[in-house]
Amino acid sequence: MKKVLLLIVATIMLFSCDQQEKDYSKDESVLRIHEGKFAFCGASGALPTGKKITIQGVEYDEGCAICPVLDGPSISNLAMYGEGGTWGEFNIKNNFQTPDGTDNTIWSLFWYYDSTDSVPQFNPETKEWELLPPTNRAFIVNTDSIATSESNMFCMPGIIFDTTSTGIILAKCYGPLNEAAVPLRKAIPVKSGMKSITAAKLGAPYPVGTPIPIMELSKDIEEK
Repeated sequence: MKKVLLLIVATIMLFSCDQQEKDYSKDESVLRIHEGKFAFCGASGALPTGKKITIQGVEYDEGCAICPVLDGPSISNLAMYGEGGTWGEFNIKNNFQTPDGTDNTIWSLFWYYDSTDSVPQFNPETKEWELLPPTNRAFIVNTDSIATSESNMFCMPGIIFDTTSTGIILAKCYGPLNEAAVPLRKAIPVKSGMKSITAAKLGAPYPVGTPIPIMELSKDIEEK
């Protein structure tokens, strides 16, 4: 119960917008609890595929993140849809459990983990996937560098492709580079100077994350 309450608090903090500028609380109505297998990309980086992916009508460069597959509760966004890139057309509302309804594919979803947890992560020192506590960190976005750019893998399609010798299942997930995970109903580009959060290791290319505070993004929405 403690973790559930913690998740609710973390989710509200992460996915709510600046209420003084405009009320975007309706975005919370598209959040749903997903039960079962999901890809956890929060501690991963991504590499460009050279393709373009369209997220909610906006085109971005596509990235691929290798993410561990976990089993349990997670947060999904019913407003997410896209097309193009490696996967092609996808829509979470139409295929809530997996991108194509089979066990060979997976959604990359959100769940809150802190330093008291252990989740599968790639260890750059040993070059192996290991169970490690996540290190949530903040950084300032600079899109001129791959280490300070970012990728969005929240509610993106993935393909299960490998299982390590220690039993960690891995998926290749495909999502936009330098696009924000929130607001939930609109695709907004990430810009240099924004403060972002991630659990990816320092130096990872295009770390999976999203900018904070949301106030910066809500200003962009007002201009559209």
